[in-house]
Amino acid sequence: MVVNVFISAVTTDTLSRKEAVAWVNNLLKSHFTKVEEMASGAAYCQLTHLLFANSINLRKVKFNPRSEPDILTNWKVLTTAWKDLGIDKPVDVEKMKKAKFQDNMEFLQWFYKFFNANLVGDAEDYDAVGARFNEDLPALKGSSGARPAVAAVRPTAAPVAKPKAVVPAAAPTAAAKASVAPTVRNGTRPAPATSAGTRRSEPSQNEELLKQEIEKQKSLAADWETMAKEMESEREFYYSMLQRVEGLVHEAEELKSTTIDVEALKAVLYQSNEEGEHEVETTENGADSSQLREALQANLDDTDTF
Repeated sequence: MVVNVFISAVTTDTLSRKEAVAWVNNLLKSHFTKVEEMASGAAYCQLTHLLFANSINLRKVKFNPRSEPDILTNWKVLTTAWKDLGIDKPVDVEKMKKAKFQDNMEFLQWFYKFFNANLVGDAEDYDAVGARFNEDLPALKGSSGARPAVAAVRPTAAPVAKPKAVVPAAAPTAAAKASVAPTVRNGTRPAPATSAGTRRSEPSQNEELLKQEIEKQKSLAADWETMAKEMESEREFYYSMLQRVEGLVHEAEELKSTTIDVEALKAVLYQSNEEGEHEVETTENGADSSQLREALQANLDDTDTF
């Protein structure tokens, strides 16, 4: 009998992204490096096969899909098997196949709880590699085949050089003497003259402007990278806050209450200031991240193209 579960922000048995990937790799002896790679649906097919023997024909699963139709085939095989097993989890295939982190992380968190609720016996006894016919999951880069053999080269004897007749050197002519480069005096050689007859000792003005522009663009790229990291951190923070608020809603539904504890809600909304997990970083002159974004945008608008 299948045990259906649901997950909320207050669920205790949740995993971080690294723990979730390591959990899947440990069960399937796979090589996933990020949660987004679960979007192909192949791993869920085999994990279902592990939980419920013979519930899925793994020969129909494309463990390394090369196109979107292959991905859709995997999800169709999975949802059909779940329907036969009585699993009532709705699957939004259109969202999953886009390989977005948030959608795939939520689905993997649910499946982790579902797996633990339905596991019977020891998962270590499952031959994951043999079940998928010794296919890597996903395919390792650079494992396209054996290195082509190189034919052995038979050593040959080196040809014996024939002595050449010595030709006496001709006396230099007057024209040749005139074309000889100036002699070195006092350990220094004079710099070559330009067509205008002047020595080139300093770079042109255009080269200086180009160097300045390159340094300016490097600094701008570093600022954008810093801002991108800040925005990613903010996204993770607000997503975590949303999960906690969702947990409060689920608690109220379980208690059949039409209200939510205000103090608990305040604790969720203001905990960032108390724990210091999401403080606004400032630049050296005291500007916050929003001011930094405005300065970067203004800099992009004023940038000249060379």
